[in-house]
Amino acid sequence: MNRFEKWLFPPVCTLTDQKGQSVDLAPELLQKMTRPAQCCPVCAEKMPVAQVCGSCLVNPPAFYRTQAAFYYESVAQDLIHALKFQQQLYVSRLLAELWVDNLEIDTVEAIIPVPLHASRLLERGFNQSLELAKQVSKMTGIPVLPTVVHRLKATSSQAMLNAQARQQNVKGAFSLNQRSFDELAKVKEVALLDDVMTTGATLNQLALTLKRAYPHLKIQAWVVAKATSKMI
Repeated sequence: MNRFEKWLFPPVCTLTDQKGQSVDLAPELLQKMTRPAQCCPVCAEKMPVAQVCGSCLVNPPAFYRTQAAFYYESVAQDLIHALKFQQQLYVSRLLAELWVDNLEIDTVEAIIPVPLHASRLLERGFNQSLELAKQVSKMTGIPVLPTVVHRLKATSSQAMLNAQARQQNVKGAFSLNQRSFDELAKVKEVALLDDVMTTGATLNQLALTLKRAYPHLKIQAWVVAKATSKMI
């Protein structure tokens, strides 16, 4: 079906309108997208060797693993901006398509997209994390649980905050939806999905919220892009 679709609608590069490639991204742009290799397995921070970083050893987050598709730079950054700020929702499919073959599904039973506050959702019109989660779900068969958590606080943007301020900014930001409580009762492992991870403060706060209600739950963080420390 996928081959027929590509024959019927040949891929066109999302950023350049170039035709003739296997996905909706020109080969020279795809080559510029760097995948994490030598990194901390917990937070995906760049490391000289693939080992747990000092920060995660001293203060481990509530999730035990991070899988990031790319580093948040160059083409990956342009694609995420096109999705997030230019309402090009079809980019979510491209990003998922570029990601899933390198995503280790393991024992993950459900995907929980990071929720937006109602005011931000009204302003943007969509939740980019949910759009990405739906595409990953289609390609992997893992169900999405979009309503198990709410965002209570309309937090300010994390972009200009340091690591400590980011943690404070998202403290108490999430709450469980009691009507969806049973959805996680028998689930052993979930993946929290977001578009970008910088310090991991938002994902950690969400994981902590889930852990308080479900201490048994194993939690991974899945992100399209990881910002390295030099970008923070």
